[in-house]
Amino acid sequence: MARTVSTRGLVLRCIDYSETSQIVSFFTRDEGIVDLLAKGSRRPRNASSSFSSPFDLAGWYDLVYRKRGGDLHLATEGQLVEGFSHLRRDLECWLDANLALEVLAKSFIRGDPHPEMLRGVLSYLKLLSVGKGRQLLRNRFLAEILTSSGVSPRWHLCQGCMRQEGVDLVALRVPVGPICSGCRVATDSLRDPSTFAYLASNGAIPWDRVPAWEVAEEVIADGWDQLRALLLDHLERPPRSLRYLRA
Repeated sequence: MARTVSTRGLVLRCIDYSETSQIVSFFTRDEGIVDLLAKGSRRPRNASSSFSSPFDLAGWYDLVYRKRGGDLHLATEGQLVEGFSHLRRDLECWLDANLALEVLAKSFIRGDPHPEMLRGVLSYLKLLSVGKGRQLLRNRFLAEILTSSGVSPRWHLCQGCMRQEGVDLVALRVPVGPICSGCRVATDSLRDPSTFAYLASNGAIPWDRVPAWEVAEEVIADGWDQLRALLLDHLERPPRSLRYLRA
């Protein structure tokens, strides 16, 4: 007998399957990424009580679905909890949100929940409405992706000699992380040492304080370059989850 699952999920991708249905990828609280066939979700609301409206990108929904054989399960209910309407009023916010959804979809294997990452992305989408600190928020999001994927370096120590005390971190080695002057080789790209201190503190700042965090613009920009380099290297390989790494 098919198992019924009740959870909440964030829409990562939507595909119109027919005139009345959709195939939707969700990042769910309890099951990680799942793909659902939502029959009738595109009908007018008064034609079906199962879905409050057609599923939309970046929507946060209460879900009920039945598990079936294979990777495509059957959605039976979907009620919108939060639509993050502010994202659709600002093109740059919408592009930032879509970048986050695409990175999430490519970073994790199906059926592997990451509740901390889910809370992080919901905070990120909400705080895009603040209107400032968007690059800081983007850096925080990338850092959480790397951490949840199990590939984030320890930003406070050299990844060559693994020493923290008495070393100056001066370079980034992809995909390893920070490198001190004594371990650096010609292929390691030089970086602003103050950026490593910023990245080491990045995950400790509460999400709601990130937009107002006072960090030099050049350090924020260098932090973005370092995080992006590590993330791009990660995305070129099959997704690795914490559960996979611990197996």
